[in-house]
Amino acid sequence: MKARRGFTLIEVLLVVLILAVLASIVVPRIAESTADAKKAKCAVNIANLICAIELYAVKNDGAYPADQDAFDSLILNSTTYFPHGTPVCPYGDSYVYNTTLKTVTVHSH
Repeated sequence: MKARRGFTLIEVLLVVLILAVLASIVVPRIAESTADAKKAKCAVNIANLICAIELYAVKNDGAYPADQDAFDSLILNSTTYFPHGTPVCPYGDSYVYNTTLKTVTVHSH
């Protein structure tokens, strides 16, 4: 009788079990890293917006945008400060300009 070539059912099930265990370890780590990346992107966008506000003030003799509408039109949607497009929050929230502190925050997170 010829010897069969191939894998037995037990060997295949063992490989599938090992892959499932590895996947259960890796998938939560990937989910955590995407959340961390979103937080980092939002923080970088806020820092860039604050820098743009400061540059605007330097160009305009210390005058800052007067309100949210001025911030939106003069800074946020400006091709001068953001030639590659408006910064967008990765969570889908909007950036809010604080006229008192001359800084930017995010609406909900």
